[in-house]
Amino acid sequence: MNIVYNICIALSVGLMIGFSGGIVKISRRPAYTEKQIEKTARIQKKASNAAKYLTFFMLALGLVWCVYYLVLGAVDPAQVEYATGMSQLIVSVLTIISISFAFFEFLRKK
Repeated sequence: MNIVYNICIALSVGLMIGFSGGIVKISRRPAYTEKQIEKTARIQKKASNAAKYLTFFMLALGLVWCVYYLVLGAVDPAQVEYATGMSQLIVSVLTIISISFAFFEFLRKK
């Protein structure tokens, strides 16, 4: 668990440094041309379609497995805690995926 904690600390520091560098770069860079804006919009649209497809795929898989663990908990009372834990884990992962997709869509629409 100590390794995971150190990785999270390193990622947090890296994000802070990256965002700080991005702020400096944005403040020094001149305005983008229309051609650059259109090119970026096309790339974002393609990435958005791929992210949407992947997100729906993951949500469908999550639904299938959550139903499985619901049935497992109902059929075998000895497995209720295991089924509940696995369902919570699946929902947690799907929440992170959905938030990431929503954030990407927010950036694309802006």
